[in-house]
Amino acid sequence: MVALVLAATMAVAQAADIEWDGTSYLRVPVRLGSDTRLVMPEPFDDAWEHDDEISATLLDARTLIIRPRTAKIEQRLTLRGRVSGTLYLARVSSSLPYAPIVTVHGPNRADGSAGVSGDGLSVTALLRALMLGSAPPGFRVEKTSRVLLDEAPYHVVAEQLWQSFSQSGVIARVTSTVPQRTLPIVPANIQILIPRLGALRAMAADAYEIGPQQISARIYLVYAR
Repeated sequence: MVALVLAATMAVAQAADIEWDGTSYLRVPVRLGSDTRLVMPEPFDDAWEHDDEISATLLDARTLIIRPRTAKIEQRLTLRGRVSGTLYLARVSSSLPYAPIVTVHGPNRADGSAGVSGDGLSVTALLRALMLGSAPPGFRVEKTSRVLLDEAPYHVVAEQLWQSFSQSGVIARVTSTVPQRTLPIVPANIQILIPRLGALRAMAADAYEIGPQQISARIYLVYAR
């Protein structure tokens, strides 16, 4: 009987592959007493919402081993790709069907085939171009001062809008409304939706923390229809 129960448990706990579209949360299941191995498409830095509930260690530059300290876990995890600057948003939960290994693909795939738009430019390539300030051929660049978000503790104002047939890029500046304290730039807390530009595919920043020493930072957003 014990052998049968064990076999059934092992059959359920299968590895999971996620094709991330750059707009939704990564679903990362955890279970008390077990490890979850999260494999990302690129090396990353991680920031936990409640790191006291989780034990997290790096196996290698792309792999995070997650072990919960309590039975019920429901929190957000933000990972920033060191190569592309992409911010990956994850939901870490004990209520999800458990999988010991979660492998994430895209928008910057480990095999090099980054997500590509209809005009042939990848999301990652446009994000890098925004950060370099060099618009690719086929993009119209427009200066703007539109307020994208004015909701404490963030104030975000667009500086440039780049547009092609299928993709758009935005260069903006985020400022803290409470400059006396340090504030992390967490995408889950900065929801900038612009329906006319399409879905938000990727976001990067020059700095991921603002505060007394640096009250603002540039952020870069890629949208695709």
